[in-house]
Formats: sequence, C-alpha cells, structure tokens
Amino acid sequence: MNGGAKERVPCGMTVVRKAVRSARLQVRPDGTLRVVAPPTFDIGGFLQRNAAWIEKRREEFDRLAAEGCGQEDLLLLHGRFHRLVPGARFAIDGTGGAVACPSVPALKRNLSRMLKEEVLDRLEACPDLSSRRQGRISVKMQKTRWGSCSTLGNLNVNLRVIALPDPLREYVVVHEAAHLREQNHSKQFWRLVGDHYPGYRAAEAELRRYWVILERNRVWGTLRDTG
Repeated sequence: MNGGAKERVPCGMTVVRKAVRSARLQVRPDGTLRVVAPPTFDIGGFLQRNAAWIEKRREEFDRLAAEGCGQEDLLLLHGRFHRLVPGARFAIDGTGGAVACPSVPALKRNLSRMLKEEVLDRLEACPDLSSRRQGRISVKMQKTRWGSCSTLGNLNVNLRVIALPDPLREYVVVHEAAHLREQNHSKQFWRLVGDHYPGYRAAEAELRRYWVILERNRVWGTLRDTG
C-alpha cells in the first residue's frame, strides 16, 4: 500500500494499522467491527476468512439487545424505558414513564447525583464490606466496566448503573465493595460476593445483556458524549 494513500474503510468498521505481530478482530455490541492489523496486512481476506464468526457474534449481540429493539430513543432508567420530555427541572414520572429535564447536561448531573446517593445507602447496608472504605465515591462514564475499586479504597461507579433494575444495581455495589477486602477475582472474592449476593452468576449474565442494550441506546450514547 502506498505510504501516502489513505486507506478506504467500509462503513461500520474501524481499522487501526500498527506494528503488531498478528491481526485482531473485534465485533462491537452495536455490530460494527474493529480491526487492529500490521501496515501491509490483507484485511479484506481476513474478514472473508472470519465471516461466519462475525455473523455468529452479531446474531448473539442482536439476541442480547432484543429487549431494547425499537426503544433506542428512550431513556433506560431503573430497568424501564422512559420518554424524555422538556421541563424546567428534573423530574421522574414513574407512572407515566417519562423523565423531564431542561437539558442533557442537567440530566447527566441529576442521574449522577441520584446514583451516588444510592451507592452510599447501599454501602451502609453492607457494613462488613464498606467499613474498609477510606477513599471517595465517584460516578463516571466508564467505557468498558460497570465499576472499579482502587487500592486506595476509591470506588468508581459507571453512570450506566442507574439504568439497571434494582437487583442489578445492588449487585454492582456488592461486587465493587467486596474489592475493598479482596482486590482480585480470587475464590475468596467470589465467596465473599456470594455471601452477600447468592445469585451473582445470573447477575453477571444479565449485566452483559444490559451492556449491549445500552451500547445501542442513542440516549445513553448522547449522555456518554456529553461533558
């Protein structure tokens, strides 16, 4: 390939050319592709050889996202889809299935405040875990995880957690709080999690499903891109 020529990339694909030993292919939850490959690697042939696998992964993601199909322009909040309506102040109408807010930044601020307050309340309900917390609690838009816990005891919770049903929001807090005592995912860690949330295996599967739904949701995409 001519060093000065710009590579033509098909729609729905991201290509990263770099000095790697072998090509890597990722099917994203929204069905788009990401390829990391050496500078002269034949990506077209690579995609043809992996066409069946790509189709299988896309079908799997479509199955996981089925609940959100046709509702991509609604706000997923507490496990339910809500219409966004203009309003002078932030308000949730649970009966009518609507959320009023003056702007997207205001919506993001209010959802962050709600989630942080909820996390604090849930930590108080698990004193044997949270007693070791010495750091801060932050709500962020994390790209690949629902939450994280630093060695300093800082808990970071993904704003997307507010989209989840109540049992899953509880599980995320239990999972991250357990890291205050066990920093890795050892047998001891999962035993500790299981003591507080016996259904953690089913919760992990549900979290994967909701992640795909949120990756395809345009409202949450706007929240992600809003500073």
